[in-house]
Amino acid sequence: MAGFRIAVIGAGNIGGTLGKKWAAAGHSVAFGVSDSNSKKVQAVRAELGPTASIGSVADALASADVALMAVPGGVMDALIAANAAQLDGMTVIDAANRMGGGDMNSFATFRAQTPNARVYRAFNIYGWENFAGPVVGGAQADLFYCGPDSESRAVVERLISDVGLRPMCVGDADKVDVVDGVLRLWFALANGQHLGRHLAFRVLAG
Repeated sequence: MAGFRIAVIGAGNIGGTLGKKWAAAGHSVAFGVSDSNSKKVQAVRAELGPTASIGSVADALASADVALMAVPGGVMDALIAANAAQLDGMTVIDAANRMGGGDMNSFATFRAQTPNARVYRAFNIYGWENFAGPVVGGAQADLFYCGPDSESRAVVERLISDVGLRPMCVGDADKVDVVDGVLRLWFALANGQHLGRHLAFRVLAG
């Protein structure tokens, strides 16, 4: 099965880990970053070598089928506005978390700036450790996500599976608060109850 052309916006712990997993699964990965000389970007470059490209956000988006937004939540509004023309009409995965109160996701900004984009909320409920090691306690972890019921949903599910997680859709974009609620639960257990960051969830149904 042919791979996708993925623009990974951000090369930190989340973007770097997912980008490396997708490159290993046969996808074409282009990282879009603001500083190509940062230590994290250089570490990704050293590990992946010529199998992934690293350049500006605009360059990464230019030929992409899918865009993963994996940057600090505080820069999302400006980033979306600056690249709205390229993002509009694309399949976009919002993995950025706005911490400190209010909406944790950027769906409202996407609706205003990129009304034709197919936006999904995924890869935001765990720390990067669960993307690097998706089997916890001997079981494959679930990744909860939401987004439009279109052909792009199969793309998102394949990308989740290629990381080693089991896709678990909770509904359309109106369920974004449900996904973000799972993140709050993860924080409450991993940090508040000191269970550690390599903690994940799995749905059991009879």
